[in-house]
Amino acid sequence: MNRIVIVLMAAAFASCARADSLTLTPTNGIVGGLPGTTVGWGFTLTDTSPTNWIVLNDSYFVGSPLYGSYTDYVSSQFYVVGPSSSLPVSWNQALLAGTGEIDIFATDPVVVTAGTINVDYSVFSEDPNSPIFDPGSLVNSGTFSDPVQILVTPEPATAILLLGAALLVVLPRGRVRTAPSRSRL
Repeated sequence: MNRIVIVLMAAAFASCARADSLTLTPTNGIVGGLPGTTVGWGFTLTDTSPTNWIVLNDSYFVGSPLYGSYTDYVSSQFYVVGPSSSLPVSWNQALLAGTGEIDIFATDPVVVTAGTINVDYSVFSEDPNSPIFDPGSLVNSGTFSDPVQILVTPEPATAILLLGAALLVVLPRGRVRTAPSRSRL
């Protein structure tokens, strides 16, 4: 009987320690830009636990090939969501708000990069904003992973050149007509 009670208590404790979800913005995870530009993701963090707080620790990109460099915004901010609430954060490069950014290399080819944005988190049984917060109140930790795609699109001038070249190859050449020659008798 004691084993059953312990198992039920452990299951209840584990369900309370779970961070519910982190959803990227845009929700499909697809961002795009020209070579030499910067793109990024916002997020909404939701905690359904009635007693715990979630703190985001850092973010990182996993995927290949990456024609750019990833910069983490999470570790420079202090993102906390309390019990039974959610926190929406829009991507804002000037404020370093969101999960992070990809600086697309200026020399990138037209390409699609697929991967995941991973965000590490910690769950605490005490409010991390409290002046008497005890770091020993850590209940759980984990990683959210959301699939993403980065679309590198050509500059308009490059697109026009590519289209022009394709038209030259595809369009049939007109016949060159020559005038019949008249022979003199």
